[in-house]
Amino acid sequence: MANVVVNTTSPMAGRRLNRDVNRLLAAGYHTTVDDDMTNLDVRLEGPMGTAYEGGVWTVNVAMPQEYPLKAPRVRFVTKILHPNIEFTTGLVCMNVFKQAWSANYDLVNIFETFLPQLLRHPNPHDPLNHHAAAIMKRSEQDFRDTVSMFLRMYALPIVLPGQSKDSENLDKRSSDLSLSDLVSDDDDD
Repeated sequence: MANVVVNTTSPMAGRRLNRDVNRLLAAGYHTTVDDDMTNLDVRLEGPMGTAYEGGVWTVNVAMPQEYPLKAPRVRFVTKILHPNIEFTTGLVCMNVFKQAWSANYDLVNIFETFLPQLLRHPNPHDPLNHHAAAIMKRSEQDFRDTVSMFLRMYALPIVLPGQSKDSENLDKRSSDLSLSDLVSDDDDD
């Protein structure tokens, strides 16, 4: 990795951010990093055994100047159906990114622990996406089927001609189908 100028409040914070980005890359995450490391796009694969298995999402991580004392802002760039992820903006609602953040956490924690746990255990009782929560409350199977449909629409890896499956390209798909088309207003609690 080339020398990078990090826009942070102290040299110690710059070294920590550099270390954390390098650890994320060493862990095998396909990551695009801007020049000053304040914005990262990281490829996240759905956890095995979940409705999200087989999906690949681009997750944007915006690093605050106060990192690691302040949590990064995490949002899904690729559309995802989840009660705790806002469908339009991709913002993630997790306590760890709000009140429970610790300077001991790093980027690898986010991608190996926090986000996989969120995908394994969606919470429809404290939703950011009320439509997804309504589907989940109505029927676990309907929720899994709808997640699977959205995964096929937005989060399947795309293999371009001449590429191997190991060098999959993420496609930011769009569709005329909206989440509100799947849930009637009387399903909301």
